[in-house]
Amino acid sequence: MSECIERFIESGFVVIPSALSTAEVEAMNESVDRDRAAQPHLRPDRGSGRHQPVTILLDEQSFDLSILHPKILPIVRALLGDDACFEEHSVMLREPVAENPPDPGWHRDIAHGPDHPYCLRNLSLVYYLTDVDETTHCFSIVPESLEEKSALPNHRDGSTAIDIHGPAGTAILFNAANVHDARRRVTTRERRTIHIYYGHRAEPSLSEYTIFPPRLMDHEDPEVRALFSRPNG
Repeated sequence: MSECIERFIESGFVVIPSALSTAEVEAMNESVDRDRAAQPHLRPDRGSGRHQPVTILLDEQSFDLSILHPKILPIVRALLGDDACFEEHSVMLREPVAENPPDPGWHRDIAHGPDHPYCLRNLSLVYYLTDVDETTHCFSIVPESLEEKSALPNHRDGSTAIDIHGPAGTAILFNAANVHDARRRVTTRERRTIHIYYGHRAEPSLSEYTIFPPRLMDHEDPEVRALFSRPNG
């Protein structure tokens, strides 16, 4: 885990290969398929062929593991500290693009956390549920060292962004204040990802999207209950 922390400090993100097993990826993809068939009205197109249902956690318990995964959660807690809490969960589907893919819309999800030792206010976690390579859409992020973040940069320049490729099951943990976006390509393949945000219990909620399931808020494990103890409005 120390190596992951070091890489995160160096660039503001870390890639964790094979975070999800093949069986876990298959179970989550089956959940996506069920949700898509049962609730198409809850799958709004958010532009550029992007669909991002935000209610799937309520009905599909297979996604509990994506938040509480034993390979990932210890790193989350090590980075954020003892007051780490869950913020948001969604699944994103990016449709194939036949021609002229749009340029990335480089952005930061949130401001830096200047009082945190890693300038970390919110931590984002992305899982690939499909194989991602040079022929598909991919996640792309600008490396930012701790020194650069301490200076609170305000740029939105993606010229030094790194494209993250990897098989289904790959996880990416990144500071939500890093510049990032999707790199869309001409492709015949749909890309599926899970997007999760963690934060600090003492901070305001990041968003109002995710309804916390009672099974997690009332979990028998007190550490899990603490993670879900600050629901949004």
